[in-house]
Amino acid sequence: MSTDTPPAVTALTLGVRDVQRSRDFYVTGLGFREINFIPGEILFVQAGHGLMLALWNVESMPGEYGEVGHGPLAPPVSLGHNTTSVAEVNDLYARALDAGATPIGAPTTREWGGTSACVADPDGFRWDFVHNPSFAIDDDGTVTGV
Repeated sequence: MSTDTPPAVTALTLGVRDVQRSRDFYVTGLGFREINFIPGEILFVQAGHGLMLALWNVESMPGEYGEVGHGPLAPPVSLGHNTTSVAEVNDLYARALDAGATPIGAPTTREWGGTSACVADPDGFRWDFVHNPSFAIDDDGTVTGV
């Protein structure tokens, strides 16, 4: 790898209170493919092309990450899924609610011309389901504005 090549994000880790509950939400509810599951400790799922999502027991995280924890406010992180249609936004929103998500914002047509919806997973992490007709994703994964 060249030293002028920026690092790629290949893993996201979320500190969760209950790994089994997260497995029920992400694998059973939303349909993510499970890579590895250590009950009570950590769950790894395929989150995209070359991207892994780790759902780690928040009590175990300080050993590697220092002091972390949940507070009274929502974590300042949003996981997003860009869709190819408004119907897909509606479907993902309904699937998330069926899997135990808390509704934050129902599918809404936005002033920028697209549609988005927001839910909170069992630990409060926000999921944004978005159809933005100004973005295109090429077969190789390149995102472009149109």
